[in-house]
Amino acid sequence: MGETRRLILHIAISSDGFIATKDDGLEWLPAPSETEDYGMNAFMASVDCVIIGRKTWDVIRHFEDDPFSTFERHVLSFSTHDGVSHLSELKKKQGKDIWLLGGGILNGECLNAELIDEIILTKFPIELGAGIPVFGTLGVDMPTHWKKVSEKFFDNGVIQSSWVSRMDMN
Repeated sequence: MGETRRLILHIAISSDGFIATKDDGLEWLPAPSETEDYGMNAFMASVDCVIIGRKTWDVIRHFEDDPFSTFERHVLSFSTHDGVSHLSELKKKQGKDIWLLGGGILNGECLNAELIDEIILTKFPIELGAGIPVFGTLGVDMPTHWKKVSEKFFDNGVIQSSWVSRMDMN
């Protein structure tokens, strides 16, 4: 069998590390720009599967356009899935990389289980003060065993950073 697929958490966060407001709102995120996609088109070409937590899906399924219609899509709910086992099996299947879109609880569980191979955070210069932490109950801080491997600054104050586990670097 070939190489294991990578699981990449690629997600937008506020400057204080939240992925949504306390009521799962995403209104704080600016509308997509016609001139800057923050590398999303290239990233989306590198994946063929997207993993979405049920609460996150409840919000984004109401979007006018479905940006995930061309991907193998898995919506995970704690009442019906063991997310860690499900993702472990998906990583073994043939295909491109897998996009972990969250929510926070699912992100934290995958981080704890060491399933995530790369984390790409696109940080918008908006402070929410409270909300859904990027890593759920683990909070908003990057774990110390992760290393920043790149950082890109955009004219509008957005910062995108890419992280890999130091354990994977050995």
